[in-house]
Amino acid sequence: MTGGAVAFGLWAIARHWPAWAVGVVVVVVAAVLVTLLEWIIPYSRVWAKPHGDRLTDFWHLVFSNRAFDVGTLVAIGVFAPLGEALSSRLGTRLWPHGWPLPLQALLAVVVFELPWYWIHRLEHIWAPLWRVHSVHHSSRRIYWWNFARTHPLDNLISAVAAFTPLSLLGVGDEPLALMAAFSGAHGMLQHSNIDLRTGFLDLFFSTARVHRWHHSPRRHEADANYSPRVMLWDHVFGSYRFRPDVAPPEDVGLGEDAAEFPESYVGQLLVPFRSDYWRKRLP
Repeated sequence: MTGGAVAFGLWAIARHWPAWAVGVVVVVVAAVLVTLLEWIIPYSRVWAKPHGDRLTDFWHLVFSNRAFDVGTLVAIGVFAPLGEALSSRLGTRLWPHGWPLPLQALLAVVVFELPWYWIHRLEHIWAPLWRVHSVHHSSRRIYWWNFARTHPLDNLISAVAAFTPLSLLGVGDEPLALMAAFSGAHGMLQHSNIDLRTGFLDLFFSTARVHRWHHSPRRHEADANYSPRVMLWDHVFGSYRFRPDVAPPEDVGLGEDAAEFPESYVGQLLVPFRSDYWRKRLP
């Protein structure tokens, strides 16, 4: 599916589609295909059953994810002009626009993911950020809708961090469109309840099989596999955790804290700021 998304991205770029249009089409098509596959070949029958979470995840998909769009626009609006000024001052373009498009897209993903990796890792270490990031880990099952269960502040911080270096370097629209095609399809597959055999790809990509460990209720298992798409930085910084012969836990979520964690969308927006909830749970 991700390969098809990239192929479509190349085709759309050749026909001068804007990056946002490529991303929208890929997300819509991927959503339909993943929904069908979750019904036909589910990984977990338990996760396939309703948990009263679809409405909350729907509002996250519609509203919380728009904060990522805002963060992207902020990073591009603020740092792209700075990058142009720096490029002009140095007398050379900072981004390798002459490279083949697939290589530019690959470089964009690698650059994009480094600050996101560290923000994500810090969210698991630093209590104030964990308050925000815990919303993403509150789901009691893994299915593709909860890729969007992320607090708006989490989305905003991640987007600004990830797009700042690309904006400074002056990445073009075409690599961004290709990256959007790959990211849109991958994000859904990563959180999908589909019984996929991804084999050697588990070493290089944050596949569903790899990412399920990140949603373990046991923090020594969940504090790993921070990369959103490719596992390069987890390998570099020693946080890759995966054994193909060991099944990840089916009881995902926040463990003993799950019972009192708010299930409504508004409640999840407010929970990072509730000192009464966190006083008992954070040092």
